[in-house]
Amino acid sequence: MVWRRLGNGIVVGIFGDCITEIVTAPCFSVYTIYTMLFNFFKKTQSNGLRNEKHHRFLPAFLYGNKEEVALILDIGSASVGAALTRIEENKPPHIFFTVRENIPFQGALSSARFLAGVNHALVQVFKKIQIAKKGDIHPARVFCTFSSPWFLLKIRHLQITKMEQFEVTEELMNSLLNEDIQHLKEEMKGTLPLQDIEIIEKKIIQTKLNGYHIQNPYGKKTSNIEIVATVSLSSRRAQSSIRGTLNNFFHIPDFHPGVFPLTAFSALRDMYPYRQDFIFVDITGEATDVSLVQSDLLMGTTSFPYGSNFFIREISIGQKTPQEEAITLFSMYLRGELEEKRHTQVENIIKRSRVEWGRHFRKTLSSLAKIGKFSPALFFTTDAEVAQLFETLMKEASLELFMGEGPDVVYLDTKTMANFISFESGVVRDPFLAIEALFAKKII
Repeated sequence: MVWRRLGNGIVVGIFGDCITEIVTAPCFSVYTIYTMLFNFFKKTQSNGLRNEKHHRFLPAFLYGNKEEVALILDIGSASVGAALTRIEENKPPHIFFTVRENIPFQGALSSARFLAGVNHALVQVFKKIQIAKKGDIHPARVFCTFSSPWFLLKIRHLQITKMEQFEVTEELMNSLLNEDIQHLKEEMKGTLPLQDIEIIEKKIIQTKLNGYHIQNPYGKKTSNIEIVATVSLSSRRAQSSIRGTLNNFFHIPDFHPGVFPLTAFSALRDMYPYRQDFIFVDITGEATDVSLVQSDLLMGTTSFPYGSNFFIREISIGQKTPQEEAITLFSMYLRGELEEKRHTQVENIIKRSRVEWGRHFRKTLSSLAKIGKFSPALFFTTDAEVAQLFETLMKEASLELFMGEGPDVVYLDTKTMANFISFESGVVRDPFLAIEALFAKKII
């Protein structure tokens, strides 16, 4: 045992990695003792005496609160979800409340009506949080994740080459990325008015100096730098409207917007660290996003405007029935509850719709094949009710591209994530919110 004097009247005995004895004058308060211990470890951090195991002897308030509650928001195209999540150091995120509200179904999509539907669903979500008496809980941060069609995700490849070597600085990297973002905005003004474009996320995901991968390039000299970055854009009007609805219920200045493909990519890297090559598919109500990951790098994301609601619209048209009834027919068909004649009618419509969806899926995979090679691993997210339908569809549609064998398809439900997240007893286990909580844990 080594004895160390922390100050007048306090001596500690250190054995191995732990404090085993504290000798002090009786006049010192517990807080004074802990404060002196804290200062001691801060002072000795540089010479290696500080060890994380020592933290077991110090209260959390000396290091800042290591536990906090985060509000997770999931803005989709068919529903809006929310979760209250307790995030604590060295523990999986713990979700103790979830709620999900459907966005009113629209036969013909209108951006104004669609946004109004999202805000209406958000209001219902926040009211349910208050009714459940969770309004007394004050989240420290909001993590708001957007699915299609609320974002555009672009992979940018940037490069600087000079005759003489130059030093790589954070200022240089930011300047290069920001300059490219201005070009990107000009490229996108046909999709969104320039004044309505808002950058949600921008992140450099790979850096090469003179052709070599470098984790930390700052301070190094090179004559050639190559950067791969992800940039997510959205409508400023939509973002402002959604934040306004949030602020009517919660006053949380720490707001983290994000997009679901990047959030899921981050979670998948932690859940499957041995998988460096895979396809990720997110099927929402109105769209399908397909992302290609190769060598642990997001190569690209492509979307097509066909999701689960496409089948409902086709049933509504084919059966000449209102959309509300088409929703019921689709659900009953998936559960095998339709009488024989109606089942046959709906099944014929579904068969035609499957061909159309599969055609767009194959076309999307073919476009991604131009920027990278496919792995036999395919992960996907969608609502549980349609998971089996889309799993079968993806296997059938990709047989040709995967040389007749088809990919190894994994549906990301909460059972798949059981080792990485926990739920309060009785809470609805929402896989989208679970993925987003895993990402929030990394940020906090």
